[in-house]
Amino acid sequence: MKTDGLGYDDIPIRIHPKNPRYFIYKGKPLVLITATEHYGSVLNKNFDYKRYLYEAHDKRQTLTRCFLLFRELESTMNPYSPCKPQPYEYLAPFPRTGPGEALDGQPKFDLDNWDPVYFTRLHDFLSLASKYDVIVELTLFSNTYGDPVWNLNPFNAKNNINGIGNIHWQEYNTMKDEALFNKQKEYVRKIVKEVNQYNNIYFEICNEPGISIPEYATVEQIKAWHDAIRSLIRDEEAKLPKQHLIFQEPIFVYISDGPKEYAVDEVLQDKDIDAVNVHNTEEVSYKGVAYPNGRFMMKDVRLKAIRDLWNACYEVGKPLIFDEDNVASKHRDIEGWTIHRKRAWVTVMSGGHYDYIDFSIQANGLETGTPESRRMIRTWMKNLSTFIHTIDFINTRPVKDFLSLVPPNTIAATHANKGKEYVIYLADSHEVEMPSYGWPRSGDITFELPKGVYEARFYSPAEGEYLPEKFGLEGGKQIQLHVPTFVHDLVIHIKHVGE
Repeated sequence: MKTDGLGYDDIPIRIHPKNPRYFIYKGKPLVLITATEHYGSVLNKNFDYKRYLYEAHDKRQTLTRCFLLFRELESTMNPYSPCKPQPYEYLAPFPRTGPGEALDGQPKFDLDNWDPVYFTRLHDFLSLASKYDVIVELTLFSNTYGDPVWNLNPFNAKNNINGIGNIHWQEYNTMKDEALFNKQKEYVRKIVKEVNQYNNIYFEICNEPGISIPEYATVEQIKAWHDAIRSLIRDEEAKLPKQHLIFQEPIFVYISDGPKEYAVDEVLQDKDIDAVNVHNTEEVSYKGVAYPNGRFMMKDVRLKAIRDLWNACYEVGKPLIFDEDNVASKHRDIEGWTIHRKRAWVTVMSGGHYDYIDFSIQANGLETGTPESRRMIRTWMKNLSTFIHTIDFINTRPVKDFLSLVPPNTIAATHANKGKEYVIYLADSHEVEMPSYGWPRSGDITFELPKGVYEARFYSPAEGEYLPEKFGLEGGKQIQLHVPTFVHDLVIHIKHVGE
């Protein structure tokens, strides 16, 4: 049934026809926003995804990522992860039949057959996510990073009875081994057919693809593998009732004796890639300009780099998703959560979409997070999702230099529909190691508005409420507005109310 002239209820999430940086789902404009668990909802049979999805729905989260095959190594860096199941709790698309034991001590996988338990769980998860209007990113593959993680993979020859995957781990995301690639294609076809009925999904080909040992894999080989998998999805879906979006991430280049690279240009320009995922890294660049947006687990704020990257990429007209922000995930404290609140608001107010890994979400009773995380980061993300979906973001756009004056030690990210609506996100710009980080900020902002009468209000991202005061503004001249004292961040919302 047609809902608004733009789309139908029974079609998958797709690019919004009026503003291709965003999505439309069930006839409504959509920004992807989440504080998500660490992507193991399906593959970890000990994880209560029903509790998790209910919490996501309650907090107005519009996205969750879901790894379909990848299993992460236990580590002290981020041990709180549903993506790190115990061997006997790990579910894969393939049954564990033996004979013989895999490297994790459990029976080897049979790559010629499918595990009905896995697919039943996958369908149950997607059906419930659909009920709650949570979009699911289905991540088909991942970088395996090194031998310890590769040794957990069903496609490793040591873990299956089929003798498939006797390769160096670096070659996993290439077509160099024909037998392995054929099995990968069988797996992709199976997934594509199984999930075709759902509207609340899109595909990501590979999480964090990259090379570090060029003699085993080159950038060109990994790109060719991506192109082949993407073509396979397109060809398979052409035979099916529904076609889904395909997201892709730039390729990391880790070279020990040279510079690292993570350029978004090529994937942004590729017309066959529907949307682009980026992760936090010091190496991200666009058009040769570096935008170091944060180090792994290091409590970096980096609001300017985030704002400027999304502002620069906005010109391309393609969704750019901060697909995995984990600069402070492991810390699970108010300081780490506040950093991610600020980074999320800057990303969204600069025209992007945002995913933060919430390590307070764990199996065995913490699928909704801790009381502290529910009160803070999870509620803060709800505030952001609620706020952005109440403004006309399809017709607004980032305006970097709207403010000619900001209070000292602050940075602004502005979304504007000239003459109609302006949303200014104002935040303390200091890094945590600076002595004045988190100090109260105040001062004036200066800007110009077209002729007309406007109303300004202040909104608290932490409280999720507007301050009671309203301020009338007269356009057609430079305006100076005093900003009340705030800690960390504040939103100024300006709307045209008359001539």
